[in-house]
Amino acid sequence: MKKKFFIFIFLFLFLFSGISNAIAAEKAEKDTDLEKERKIGQKAIEQIEQQWPLASDPAVLSKLEMIVNRLEPYMERRIDWQVRLVNSEELNAFCLPGGFIFFTTGIMKKLETDSELAAVMAHEMIHADRKHGLKLAAESQKVSLGALAVMILSGGAAAPIVLAQVAQVAITSSYTLELEKEADKFGLEALIQSGYSPTGMITLFEKFMAEEYRQPIHDYGIYMNHPDTPKRLDAAVKILHEKNIPIERKYSLGLLRTSIKQLKNKINLDIDGATVLTADKNPENFKIIAEIKDNIDKYLQLEIAPYELHIRKENLYIGNHLTAQNVKGMTQPEELRKNLLRAVNSARAKHPTSKFFK
Repeated sequence: MKKKFFIFIFLFLFLFSGISNAIAAEKAEKDTDLEKERKIGQKAIEQIEQQWPLASDPAVLSKLEMIVNRLEPYMERRIDWQVRLVNSEELNAFCLPGGFIFFTTGIMKKLETDSELAAVMAHEMIHADRKHGLKLAAESQKVSLGALAVMILSGGAAAPIVLAQVAQVAITSSYTLELEKEADKFGLEALIQSGYSPTGMITLFEKFMAEEYRQPIHDYGIYMNHPDTPKRLDAAVKILHEKNIPIERKYSLGLLRTSIKQLKNKINLDIDGATVLTADKNPENFKIIAEIKDNIDKYLQLEIAPYELHIRKENLYIGNHLTAQNVKGMTQPEELRKNLLRAVNSARAKHPTSKFFK
């Protein structure tokens, strides 16, 4: 009996050791691949930084690094991501092999919230995480990924040409539609898992479309003419619907933001800086206005239909939610309803491309 037991233990340890060695070998191979990717990325950086000066803005870089750190756990590979800020008015962001991420100062001005920045970041990180740029270059050269790395890193006659191709694909977002869809899909998953508003990807696509309408001929970059942007938008909307995640654009656009202002004799409730409700100043009214503010924050969305803001028995409802009652010395519910509709329309005008009732 003891002999059988020891034989069993020996076989178990032998198999476990074999599995461990296989895992270690696979990990070493992956680490070697990543090391080669980083060398390729570093070579491409040398070319890029000769053309585009880097910008030094600690606050912006800190924000981008924070976003990377939140998204990184949801990538397939453990990459040492590095962020750089390029001083350019181009609306662009891209990621080189090995995890070198570039954002332009131009795109930082265009995107209002961390959710939209995270949508761009996640998309670009997926491209590098899944080796999209290298795969395209390898296919065009009709070689394997390993052979491509040797071709670039060997310093031979073809190296500068292939390296330029890898950089060009990243900078101009010249990926195939299938690779773009993959980056969209898994980038959206990373947004959801990391806690960013996934609607950031929806508003991002809508901004792509608005930019294309304004500048149909655009040299390159993340706002490069994408005839398939509406299809990509529809695909992202479909994923959110399937997951029962509501599309609430105000969070990714930084709109319909409420604030309470206390004046000498009055208390005002503002939305995006415009007053929608006012009341006589006293502790009871402040409490009521704070509750109204909470209801508006929860239930007033850019996608709301006018009929969802309605009066019932002199009280204001947003959908089925009681939002404001008739209180003496305070803006009446009917007037508040008009002001809220005005605030929604004003916010929509700042993002005209969106299809609010998808």
